[in-house]
Amino acid sequence: MKAYKGADVKKFDKRPGLVGTFVHGEGQTLAYWTFEEGAVLASHSHVHAQITCVVSGKLRFETEGGSAVAGPGDFVVFAPNETHGGVCLEKAVALDAFAPAREDFKAEMGWTD
Repeated sequence: MKAYKGADVKKFDKRPGLVGTFVHGEGQTLAYWTFEEGAVLASHSHVHAQITCVVSGKLRFETEGGSAVAGPGDFVVFAPNETHGGVCLEKAVALDAFAPAREDFKAEMGWTD
């Protein structure tokens, strides 16, 4: 078992209006995001499967196939390589689960197991 205090984990703050905290396990990454109202998540894709759970607030997600507004307790699933983006409609907190682990975030944040 490994335990991490959120306050001790380095924050990712390179996107305006978003702050992320990442913890990595064997083959998976969990991200805790805070969003300021109006923050934009630029359209992007990655090889990872992703499940997003909105904890508080409201987010609108967009893909080539449509859009969805998600609020507290709602889930959105993105397939690997699915292009997606979004906007924060009201201040929000969300969790992202990624598989496999996000090696890009591990490297960028200097994560050591």
